[in-house]
Amino acid sequence: MIDMDAFTRLLELAASRLPQEIFSGLNLGIGVVEHSKRNHATASGIPAYILGEYKVSHSMGRGIVLYYGSFIQVYPHLQDEAEAYRLIEAVLKHELTHHLEHQAGDRALEITDARRLLVM
Repeated sequence: MIDMDAFTRLLELAASRLPQEIFSGLNLGIGVVEHSKRNHATASGIPAYILGEYKVSHSMGRGIVLYYGSFIQVYPHLQDEAEAYRLIEAVLKHELTHHLEHQAGDRALEITDARRLLVM
């Protein structure tokens, strides 16, 4: 797997290529944490790794976190930066969709994600 510095650089590149207007209201920005995170509420009972998360706090604001440790667990042999970029970009866009929907008062993607966990 690529190291955390390369992962962060690829995330920054992916963010820089998107229209800056979609980041409006994302006052906590986009970050990377080293550890992994799992969701234990799956239908199979087998925890699923969470690659990214849109976070909302009424006191702090809104932000996006990508879990480097989860990427390591899900894609342990990923060495190709072009492929890593595509995966990171997909997760970033997914989380930004949550952000945009939240601002619009829409929960469609949130509901879709919850349903997906019901069949895992």
